[in-house]
Amino acid sequence: MRIHRSTLPIALTFGLGISLSVLAAIAIARQERTNQRLQFQRQTDSLTTSLQRSVNRYTDILLSLGDFYTVSEQTVPRAEFDRFVKRALATYPGIQALEWAPVVLTDSTADGAAGIEPKTVGLPTRTDFEATVRAEGYRTFQITEQNSQGELVRAGDRTHYVPVTYVQPYTGNEPALGYDLSSDSIRRTALEAARDTGSVAASGRIRLVQENNNQFGFLVFLPLYSSRSSSRDMPESVLDRQAQLQGYLLGVFRVAEVVEESLETLSYDIDFVLSDRTAPENEFLGLYQASSRTVTTEVQAIGNRAERKQKALCPTAETCTHQLRVGGRLWAIAFTPAANYPATTLWRALSTFITGLLLTLMVARYFAQAQSALIKTQELSALKIRLFSMASHELRTPLASILLSAQVLEAGLSRTDRPRVYSRIRAAAKRMNQLLGDLLTLARAESGKLEFSPETLNLPSFCQQIIEEVQFSFEAVPAIDFVVSPSVPTAAYLDPQLLRAVLTNLLSNAVKYSNEPPQVSMSVACQSHHLVFRVSDRGIGIPSADQARLNDAFYRGQNVGHIPGTGLGLSVVSACLQLHRGSLVCESTLGEGTTFTVTLPRIE
Repeated sequence: MRIHRSTLPIALTFGLGISLSVLAAIAIARQERTNQRLQFQRQTDSLTTSLQRSVNRYTDILLSLGDFYTVSEQTVPRAEFDRFVKRALATYPGIQALEWAPVVLTDSTADGAAGIEPKTVGLPTRTDFEATVRAEGYRTFQITEQNSQGELVRAGDRTHYVPVTYVQPYTGNEPALGYDLSSDSIRRTALEAARDTGSVAASGRIRLVQENNNQFGFLVFLPLYSSRSSSRDMPESVLDRQAQLQGYLLGVFRVAEVVEESLETLSYDIDFVLSDRTAPENEFLGLYQASSRTVTTEVQAIGNRAERKQKALCPTAETCTHQLRVGGRLWAIAFTPAANYPATTLWRALSTFITGLLLTLMVARYFAQAQSALIKTQELSALKIRLFSMASHELRTPLASILLSAQVLEAGLSRTDRPRVYSRIRAAAKRMNQLLGDLLTLARAESGKLEFSPETLNLPSFCQQIIEEVQFSFEAVPAIDFVVSPSVPTAAYLDPQLLRAVLTNLLSNAVKYSNEPPQVSMSVACQSHHLVFRVSDRGIGIPSADQARLNDAFYRGQNVGHIPGTGLGLSVVSACLQLHRGSLVCESTLGEGTTFTVTLPRIE
C-alpha cells in the first residue's frame, strides 16, 4: 500500500513509537525479574549467614567447655560440669545435651589398641570405671550399646570404650548415660576425626538414643588430651594425639531447633532443604517451611513446590544452593520460593508501554497539526508569490512610462529646470524599481527559484558602479567612501545579481539611517579563502533588542521614526547570502552607527 507523502511522518512516528514502547516494556520486565532474582539471592545469603552464625555459636559452647577443662587440668567433678553448662542449656534451645565421655579400656587390655598406651596415660579400665560411677549414686550404671533391634544392652568386649559419663540435662537424657559412643559407626567416624585432627568434628545424621520424636540430630565432638605435656598446645603428631587422648566433650544438637532458633528474626517466604553433602548419599537433614516456620523430616513435603517461581528465581539448582561448614562437614541448603512468595509483577513494564503509547499519540498529533499548519503555510506562500508576481507585472508598466516621460521632459525643458526635475523622477523610479526587485528576490527565494549564477567580475569596478547607482537614487547625492585592499583580486567569480542586491540594500540603508550629512564607507578585503565586504555608517544605530530580528521580512527597528522604508532590505540580503553560501554579521551601537560585514567564499 502506498503511503501519501503528507502522512509519512505520522506513520513513521507510530511505527517508531510503538517499537520503542515495546522494547522499553521488555527491558523493564527483564529488569524487574533481575531485581527480584537479586532480592531472592540477598535473602538466601542472609538466611545462610544466619544459619552459619547459629551453628558456630553452638560449636563455640564446646570450645568454652574445653577451656574450662584445660584450666582445671582435666579434672572436673560432675557438680562443676553441671554448674558450668547450666547457662548454655538455658540459652540455646537446640541443645539436646552437653556431655563428657572419657576413654575407658577393657579389663583385659595390656597395651592400648589404636595407639592408646594405658600404662603411661593412666586410662581407667571398664570394671573400675563402672564401679566409680555407681559409687556416685547411679547404682545400675554400666557401659551400654544398641543391639540390632535398637535396644540398649550391656556393651560387648572391645579394646576400649567411650561411654557418656556426664550428661546435662539429665532428665530426658537418662538412656544416654553409659552409652558407648564408639559402638556406632557414625559416631565412631566423628570420634576418630576429632581425635586425629585435634579440632571440633561433627557426626553425620543420627537418631538420638534419648529422642522419641521423629527428628534428626547431630553430635559435635571436641577431643581432650593428657595434661602431662608442659605446653598447653595439642600434641603435634597423630600418634601423639592418639596416645594422649583422655576423652571427648560433646554437644548433642537437634537440627530442627538449631535452624528454627537461628531464623527467628528473619521472616522471608523461602523454604529450603538441608542435607549433609559429606555423607555418602547426601543425607537429608530436614525441610524448613516458611509458612509454619518449622523444620520437618517428612520427605514427602518436598514435592509440590511452586515450580514456576523457582524457575524464574533459580535458573539452575546450583544458583540457589548454599553451603555451611559444620565441624569439618559440608551441609547444603537448597532454597526455593514458598507458595506465597511475591510473584514477579509486570506493572512497571505495562505502565511503561502505556506511557509510550500515550507519548506516541501526542507526538503523532503534533505532527498532524504541524503538517496541517505547513499545508496552510504553503498555500499562503503560494498566494504571496502570486501577489508579488502580479504587483511586479502591474507596476513595471507605469515605471516604464515614468522613465520615458522623464526623457521627453528632459528634452523639452530649459537647461536650468531640467536637472532638478528629472533627477527627482529618476530617483523615484529607481527606488520603486529597487522595491520591486526586492519583492521579486524574496518571492523567488521562498519558492526556491532564486538561482545562483556566478561569473567573472572586475570586483573594484563592479563595486564602484553599485556605489554610483546608490548615490544617484537619492535626491541629494551622498558621499560614500570606497576602499579596496591591495590583496583583493581584480577578477572575482561571483553572482552579480545576488551581490548587487546585497550591496545595494546595505548601502541604501546606511545612507537612509545616517545623520546629515551621511558618513558612509565601504571596504573590500581578501582574507585567506574569503572576500570580506564592510559597509559602515555613523547613523542612528540598531537597538540590541532589534538585532535578533534583522532578517525578518517587513520588520523595522523601534528607533526608525519617520524614516521611510519597507523592512525588506536585510531579508533580501539574508536570502542572497544564503544562496551564495556567505554570512552577515552586524555590529551596532545605538546613536553611534552600524557596521555590516559580509563574508563570501572566494572561488578561484
